[in-house]
Amino acid sequence: MHNKFYRILKPTKIGNVEVKNVIKYSEGSSMLPNAVPRYEYFRGSEGENVVDFSDYRGIDDLGDKLKIKAGTKWREVLEKYKVEFWSNMDFTVGGSVYFNDPIIGFNEFGKINGRVDVDAYLDGKYYSGRYKGGIVTNVYLKKEDKEIIYKRLDGELSELIPIIKSWYASRIPVFREVSLVKKGMESYILISYPKIREVLLQKLLNGFYDEISPVVEQLEYEYWYLGYSSLSDLENIINLMKESQLSVIRFRKDEIAFSIYSNRLLESIGNTLEYSTTEGEGLFNGCILCGKCVSVCPYGEQTNDIFHTPLGFYSISYFEKENDLANCHMCGLCEQVCPVRLDITKELRKVTKINQIPPKNLLRSIKSDLNSVLIITSLSEELEDQIIKSLIYLLKKGKRLGIFYLAEDFSKIVKDESSLEELLKFKEIYTITPEEYFYLQRLKKKTVVDIYNLQLLAMNDLKINKDNLHIPCLLRSELNESNFTCSSVFLNILNNKDNINRTIEKKITLCPLTARELNIKTPIDLLEINLDQNYINNFFKKLEIATKDLREDIEEDLGWYKDIDDRIVDEVYSTLIDGIIKGENIENLVLLYFKLNSMNLTENIKVILMDKLTKIIFS
Repeated sequence: MHNKFYRILKPTKIGNVEVKNVIKYSEGSSMLPNAVPRYEYFRGSEGENVVDFSDYRGIDDLGDKLKIKAGTKWREVLEKYKVEFWSNMDFTVGGSVYFNDPIIGFNEFGKINGRVDVDAYLDGKYYSGRYKGGIVTNVYLKKEDKEIIYKRLDGELSELIPIIKSWYASRIPVFREVSLVKKGMESYILISYPKIREVLLQKLLNGFYDEISPVVEQLEYEYWYLGYSSLSDLENIINLMKESQLSVIRFRKDEIAFSIYSNRLLESIGNTLEYSTTEGEGLFNGCILCGKCVSVCPYGEQTNDIFHTPLGFYSISYFEKENDLANCHMCGLCEQVCPVRLDITKELRKVTKINQIPPKNLLRSIKSDLNSVLIITSLSEELEDQIIKSLIYLLKKGKRLGIFYLAEDFSKIVKDESSLEELLKFKEIYTITPEEYFYLQRLKKKTVVDIYNLQLLAMNDLKINKDNLHIPCLLRSELNESNFTCSSVFLNILNNKDNINRTIEKKITLCPLTARELNIKTPIDLLEINLDQNYINNFFKKLEIATKDLREDIEEDLGWYKDIDDRIVDEVYSTLIDGIIKGENIENLVLLYFKLNSMNLTENIKVILMDKLTKIIFS
């Protein structure tokens, strides 16, 4: 199924050639004579044999130059080094050479494919040196060793174009970069040059002011048109530029390099590079195949497969309508990085086939007429220790609240198929798991409600250092934290992929499901709450002895009255129970409440005890 992805040549075109082999390139991989490279997800060449460089990334510092693996993005290079020229931040260095992308520095350096040394294969044979075609494996770039000055001049396009033309009328100005930029509603000339040349350029800089950095191009638009043309074609390109969101026209004597980005389809122009989106509407429901979702998707990490991500969902679904690519937990991380702001989780929910999580009816709602409740769902109902400790924690903080058992399939909540109408009456909701906290946030669109996660509350009370804490992906926003990790425990419940992340080394987690699976603690576990299981045994013994004495000494004597009023013996039992539980701490009473159904007691005693504990705990 995945081989079909490599037929996609760009978001607007699919090739006709069936892909037979896909080779993930690594150092020393052999190269078939008829192979074609794939450097990025969003563009490729047509061929039966594809060499995928997307994982072949890294930079070797060779002193005055860099050896850059072909799958490395320009963004990764510029985060660590200064180089003489570069292209779109989301393009790979190898891809830029292979497709001959426009570069910043065009006035001085010209086209990239005539400027760089490479390791490459041409017709299946390896060569090293100046690029002369074929599949690039490594690119060598010189480090920038000069101070580069950037300046800009704002104005209308009609005012700026004559200025640039005047510079090239008699000679080539010694700028490194001469760009005409249109970004949103603003337009300006951007120039750069080594500071040492400033004396040669002073007469050309009237009205210019310092710019901190050059324009940053990245894939954040649905359509792009890049290429080269003669200066005589400038007017046609300017017309397209006016309709775009971002455009950069770079000048070099009588030639221009253009990069035009738009969120709507523009008229096709000549001389565009082959990966420009000139065919018409995109084929993948707005997805531009940038792949930014791949690096953040927990589902892709769980399956160790880039196609179990929104990238795969949008692209592979074009070929295969039936697949399991939407069976994730809708965490929304993909939407945070999507440059074209797709409503990805909405589309995933339409087709997901995640497992049901039906209620086991282990609990019941208690005093759910209160404004504040601890919510228990089919996901958390088996986390008995967490439930008990959470309730005790809140009671000790003086919180008056009930328990609301949401007895419905939790997968419907994940898929947003539950109205959650029963919860609209509450003003405060407390949750035990990150999952419940995350998915119940949609209540805030319907009513005014405060929703709390108890692990976060306990974490703050205990002043736990976040460095010592496993932060699950569904709580990332609450901690404004990028250092989060999905354990895949909840994902595994939803999709049975059986690939839980057991490499988590933290001893404390905010996720009770992860804690149970990896046998580590939650903040709730670290609170000084003692669940004394011996108390249950001792209570049972006391009650057994007391009821035995009651039967022997009193019950027979009251037998004649019981036929008149059944309540009299229950009242005696009630008084007896009062004596046993009087003065008990809240930990023991809550523990007793939750263990009551498992105790071998007569039904009438259970009812009496349940009623008393409910009044004490929830009043």
